[in-house]
Amino acid sequence: MTLVGGQRLGPLAARECLTFHALPGAGADLRGAGLARTLWATAQDSALWVRSGPGALAALAPDLVIADQAEPGASLAAEAAGVRRATLAAALPMDRDDAIPPPFVDWPFLEGEAARRRNRGGWRVTDALLVLQRRVLRRGCRDHRLPLRERIDEWIAPDLDLRQLVPGLDYPHPLPRGAAQVGPLRDAFAPEPLELDDRPLVFASLGTLAGDRRRLLASIVAATKGMGVQVALAHAGTLTEADVRALPPHVHARALWPQAAVLARAAACITHAGMNTTLDCVAARVPMVAVPLAFEQPATAARLAHHGLAVVVPPRRATPDRLHAALRDVLDGADCRAALAVKSAELAAGGGTARAADRVEALIGAAP
Repeated sequence: MTLVGGQRLGPLAARECLTFHALPGAGADLRGAGLARTLWATAQDSALWVRSGPGALAALAPDLVIADQAEPGASLAAEAAGVRRATLAAALPMDRDDAIPPPFVDWPFLEGEAARRRNRGGWRVTDALLVLQRRVLRRGCRDHRLPLRERIDEWIAPDLDLRQLVPGLDYPHPLPRGAAQVGPLRDAFAPEPLELDDRPLVFASLGTLAGDRRRLLASIVAATKGMGVQVALAHAGTLTEADVRALPPHVHARALWPQAAVLARAAACITHAGMNTTLDCVAARVPMVAVPLAFEQPATAARLAHHGLAVVVPPRRATPDRLHAALRDVLDGADCRAALAVKSAELAAGGGTARAADRVEALIGAAP
């Protein structure tokens, strides 16, 4: 297996012991990025793939390209190189359907014509915001003599689209014919000892891409004080060693924790509603306080609330008092735990990595 992408992915490939082929460009660093920079960087990444991807993939001549659904430039490059492709939705799928809002907004699920009009308006705004990427894709189709497709959803692979999100965690809507909802694509974790005591454990993690959130981390620490819990706080390098030493004794802080091992012990999680943490919490049946920060996280949090798996606290309202009340709700919520039991079983039934590998191998073996 070979990982292809911007040079910034090199260390990730090395860590996972993958062969790496670097395209001539670093790729975007979205840590701390606001909306304007994110939209610009998205278009630049697609342009890198449109410009350099077809030649790289033609030279590598793989049996199959698995392209990130969120990077349509990779799908375009595979098609331009004449290589068979599948797509993978690691985060929220980019399905375009009037029945659901775009995967970038925190809108609740509603039925009826008024809701469909609302959703169509949301998609029009999405198209306008992604105009730079759409121009790149339009130009790529012209340059490589491909049928015109300028929207992300038009590049979802028709034969196989692997998805981590299972139906029971999404809003209800028809799926593309190639959709394979396999659940978390993760290695099995090995249990490891944790230096924690017997008090109920709250895991708090805000991810690595949404920037410096020292104030929010401080609110989490203050919210959990006096609750009779201990906190495993993942600060992703935001705190210094002096900051960590100054934390109250109920907080155990590291840059990163072995997430699955911690969640296996956790009573609740305070999360940014990133997809990987969300799925890990559901798999471990851990109720969530969701504080969505960026990207598709508000839409993921809205789906968690829809299914009764989380209490959502917008970051601007994430005061210690609000976080304390939300955390108390999920720690005491029997309904939330019952819902998690159902969703956890559905997630496991997706088949995960093994089923995804089976689907990939079947596609490679099938006649084109």
